[in-house]
Amino acid sequence: MDLLILELEWGQRNSMDNFLIHDGTGKQVSINEKDFDFVQNDAKIHDLKLKSKPTTYFKDSLKRFFKSKSSVVGGVIVGALLLFAFIVPLCTPEEGVYNTANGAGGTPAETFLPPKLFPSGTGFWDGTLKRNDILFDNETKTPVSYTEGTYFDLKTYDKIVDNVSSQYGEGGFVNVFCSSHNLDANFYSLPIDFYTNLDYSLEISLDSVEKSGYEFVGYKLSLYDGTNKYYLIGSESEFSKEEHVTINNVFEELKAENYSFGENLNARLYFEVSKSNNLIGFMPLKSVEIKSNSDDTEYNNVLSLISFKDGNSVMLRENTSIGYWTGDFGKVANNVKLTYCSFTYDKYEDVYGKRQIELGSREILVYEINGSLQVNFATTGLNATSDKEVLKERFKILNDDCPIVEVVEQVGNATYNSVTGRYSNFTLKVIVYNYRMLGYKSMPFFVFGTNKTGQDYFKLLFTGLRFSFFLAIGVSIVNIAIGLIWGSISGYFGGWTDILMERFCDIISGLPLTVIITLCILYGQEYNWGSGSSDVIALMLALFMTGWMGVAHQTRTQFYRFKGREYVLASRTLGAKDSRLIFKHILPNAAGTIITGSVLIIPGVIYTEASIAYLGLGLKNKTLFGVLLSQANAYYQGENSFLLFIPTFIMMLLLISFNLFGNGLRDAFNPQLKGSE
Repeated sequence: MDLLILELEWGQRNSMDNFLIHDGTGKQVSINEKDFDFVQNDAKIHDLKLKSKPTTYFKDSLKRFFKSKSSVVGGVIVGALLLFAFIVPLCTPEEGVYNTANGAGGTPAETFLPPKLFPSGTGFWDGTLKRNDILFDNETKTPVSYTEGTYFDLKTYDKIVDNVSSQYGEGGFVNVFCSSHNLDANFYSLPIDFYTNLDYSLEISLDSVEKSGYEFVGYKLSLYDGTNKYYLIGSESEFSKEEHVTINNVFEELKAENYSFGENLNARLYFEVSKSNNLIGFMPLKSVEIKSNSDDTEYNNVLSLISFKDGNSVMLRENTSIGYWTGDFGKVANNVKLTYCSFTYDKYEDVYGKRQIELGSREILVYEINGSLQVNFATTGLNATSDKEVLKERFKILNDDCPIVEVVEQVGNATYNSVTGRYSNFTLKVIVYNYRMLGYKSMPFFVFGTNKTGQDYFKLLFTGLRFSFFLAIGVSIVNIAIGLIWGSISGYFGGWTDILMERFCDIISGLPLTVIITLCILYGQEYNWGSGSSDVIALMLALFMTGWMGVAHQTRTQFYRFKGREYVLASRTLGAKDSRLIFKHILPNAAGTIITGSVLIIPGVIYTEASIAYLGLGLKNKTLFGVLLSQANAYYQGENSFLLFIPTFIMMLLLISFNLFGNGLRDAFNPQLKGSE
């Protein structure tokens, strides 16, 4: 190289036009003056303008975050839950169903209302319930215990049932059976007077049914006065198997058998059922009808009470009734026909819809004073009436503030009090909108239904979620701060510092969290920390003791990962202090992973709270989301399962959304991905 320089210098001194350069290989390169002309001598050279806008680290992180659709969705859901948790409790009144205080709520009728968002009959989320196998009253043509207008899509069907006696049953027979293979059964009425000067007719009917495990061997029927049995069917030594028997002139037949008795006989109709050697002896008694030729209506009514037309009706006789039948052995109604129905039940209409009630004059006065009802006895008189035209004139409904829809009847004559200028001493039978009676302006509906105390579950859950968010966010901030400091020191300095700090964490983490929380709650209750909030304060202290270790472990791991990188060594070489290296260089690069784990502390605290409440270790009477979830554990099945399903679904959304949100934050704040797409 030195040779080349010398030759060039010599060429310039001798003003040679051409230079010969020896490169050490024996080759020569010819160079002339034109080889040194500027290529861009006439062009302006300058820096090019940036095509993209300048950005910051934070803007670049947000850009990457919003490119992850799943993370955005997770963030939106988390934000929506937070928004509901803070807005819903503030936008609803603290009264009636909307009172979320412990033990408060609406009326007993407003408990366990199903969730409703759409009009009744929509078929989804409409506040209706399916009802199946409900007894149907054929007289009123309504389901038993349900009122007209509270159901629709009614379908009826019949069932033949055994061992069921119901006032809504029809037909069937009395299965009088022997309780032992060694004993005959009996079935008898209460005693009544029979007169020998009257003609009686008696008709007995048995069902021809054959029952598995039973055998019909025979029966007897007698008039039993407590001492003697006067046989009408069968005899003392013989059982009859006749299914239909009609006996006219009962006493004539008895006299023919040489029975002797006075002018009247106080006796029971007494059936005896024969036992069976192999199966259970029984008698399928369907009907008994006794009549006389007496003109005494009252006596004939007694005979009609003794009679019955089907097995089900006689099993419904009361013990105090003269028509009561009993027996010393087994008896039950069989083959009874019951009408059942299925329908869609609108519980909101049942609770808040129209109903007929009675209102006294004092209650009527309230509506008269508030201007929703006008009372005018002057032109219609004071007497009680059910005339609708008179009632419309006498009691005029002025506006929707009056719960009364229609006045059905005035019971009792009204009297005028000249001192007060009011009418009293009467009662009105009226049809009202019950939601107005309860103080609502319109028919209410509850998106999440109501719980066992009649509280709006929508407001109750988000009130609890608000408190749980406060608790979780507060605990998370403290634990993240402690964990970051602890993990940074441990991971940065390493050596004996790291060993001692890790052993301390191992000791603390070896203590079961449940035990720590239990001890804190017990001491909190004993020393009454924070008065009525001692359980919550104790839970927070317990979570402060152990909740930071997860963040500390993640931070320590990330510091071991990054503290040996070239940019850290370069910064240390330039004289950066430890604090600058930790917080300016290492921690920002580790923020992505740490943020992901830290975000999940919030739902973790809520889960811990729910677990403690479920185990019965306190927090029972607090409006916390986890407590509400644990209280709903009893409703895991049935039509009230929404009380468990809804908070479980919200908890699931919390977990999934926080995971997605945390993953998005991790990628967004990872400096290694800065500027990437």
